[in-house]
Amino acid sequence: MADEAYIEMRCYVKFALHFGFSEDAVRNELIKTGWPLEKVKRAIMEVKGIKPMQAAVPKMAVLQAPPVPQAEIPPPAPQ
Repeated sequence: MADEAYIEMRCYVKFALHFGFSEDAVRNELIKTGWPLEKVKRAIMEVKGIKPMQAAVPKMAVLQAPPVPQAEIPPPAPQ
């Protein structure tokens, strides 16, 4: 269970980002007040809804199959 100070810090992150402060500004302010960088990064990721593994794995491009060429339909045989 997260401690109360961490929960309050996360609330600070949520409100600061909501009111337009940049992640860098929020991160720097929290580090200045003594929060460890890893806890600050984790709080920012949690507030933004990013799971730890999503941050570690770069997004991969969605691969699409090349278009299948359309076969030419032969004209109908004469009757």
